[in-house]
Amino acid sequence: MGISSIERKKTIREEIERNGSLSVSKAVKILKVSEVTVRKYFHELERENFLLRTYGGAVARETPFSEKFFFGVKARENIKEKQAIARKAYGLIRENETIFLDTGTTVFELSKLIKSGDMKVVVATNSLSVISELSQNRHIKVFVLGGFLRHELMDFSGTFIKDEISHLSFTQAFLGVDGISAKSGITTTDSITARIEEEIMDKSLSINILADFSKIGRISLIPYGKLENRKVSKTLVTDSHADKNEVSEIGRKLGIKIIQTGEL
Repeated sequence: MGISSIERKKTIREEIERNGSLSVSKAVKILKVSEVTVRKYFHELERENFLLRTYGGAVARETPFSEKFFFGVKARENIKEKQAIARKAYGLIRENETIFLDTGTTVFELSKLIKSGDMKVVVATNSLSVISELSQNRHIKVFVLGGFLRHELMDFSGTFIKDEISHLSFTQAFLGVDGISAKSGITTTDSITARIEEEIMDKSLSINILADFSKIGRISLIPYGKLENRKVSKTLVTDSHADKNEVSEIGRKLGIKIIQTGEL
């Protein structure tokens, strides 16, 4: 490995030590190399136990229960929008409901409000971060859906969860997505997550999609859920920066109610 590669990896280390994270796009600009090269450096540094790769970047390797480890770069992206969406979503919850919270970062913001509130609810989740948050409020009953622990996301995954969900029912489900569009509906890059969330939708009287503006109109690899075919209550909660035309088309084509936050 030439000196230039050593220097570039040193630069990556310094950026992550200073900021706690580094996105692929920012690394490309700083190092003036391709995305492929940046991802190669991230992979090498992960093998050296310096960082953890995340969707779109890398974060400093942290202790297993730190918030950075849970969400990496994604937890800090568009945080004001996510918090505004969470406040709107919290207004949908009623006393004594049984709800499902998934592993998304916007849903995690919702869990913070539930923890701090005074409503008695039953929460089912496969998110270790949500479990950690809600465990601080003794009035909230938490049902843990278990499976294999995914260290990069700190959640539980696998067919075990799908089987568990088939025996449950929820008044409401609060789900994050990789993307939602009028053309493809909700999409993700993870087939296991897609199958789990389809099962959750099947068992929920109300489906709530929490998605900030960066997810609106975005299409990922795997479509799932088929919201347009579901006859239950469906709501998309997004922020004021979301593309209004796309949001309108999503509402029309998927038959989903739209709630948008006020100006931030």
